[in-house]
Parts: sequence; C-alpha cells; structure tokens
Amino acid sequence: MRILHFVDAAGTDETFVPASAITMIQVTDNASVIVGFKSADPAVTANDQVDLTCTAGKSDEVALFLAQAMSPGTLGHGNVVTVKASGTNAFADITTVAYTAGS
Repeated sequence: MRILHFVDAAGTDETFVPASAITMIQVTDNASVIVGFKSADPAVTANDQVDLTCTAGKSDEVALFLAQAMSPGTLGHGNVVTVKASGTNAFADITTVAYTAGS
C-alpha cells in the first residue's frame, strides 16, 4: 500500500494518509493544490484536506507529480512518498503544506 507523508513542520506537524483514501487532487489556482481524503474520525462526515501552496505557475505540475506518485511502482522504491515544502522533484515547488481536519 502506498502512503503519502505530508510534512508541514518536521517532527511537529506531519500527516500520513493511505493513497487509497485520497478522494481528489484539485488545482484551485496557479499556486494551490487541494488534496482531499476521508476523515480518520468516524464522527466527522466532512473530508480532511491538505492544501499545498506552490510556486506561481507550478500547481499543475505538483498535482500531476502527486497523482503519479500515488500509483504503485511509479516513483522510488519505497511505499511512502514524502510531500513537503522545498522537497525533491516537482515537490521542490511546494512552499507550504497545511492540513485541515473536516473541511
């Protein structure tokens, strides 16, 4: 199973989400990507989300790279894909990772 590891602040603000729980990846403007997924809290009916703020003009590339990273066997050799600000590959264009529960 592929796991997405969203890092806002290493060691203090990290969220792990199974790729199978992702319900959408949406480019909302040229500098923002919303990743929606099912809430881990059964009492919450609204989906959780991670908002990825990107370098202007790069949100479509970040969204596509994330979608490709979610597919098994496409990137790297492990089953955990780390998505963080100033990461590697297309994730280098991410400036902020913000998790919101029940959005």
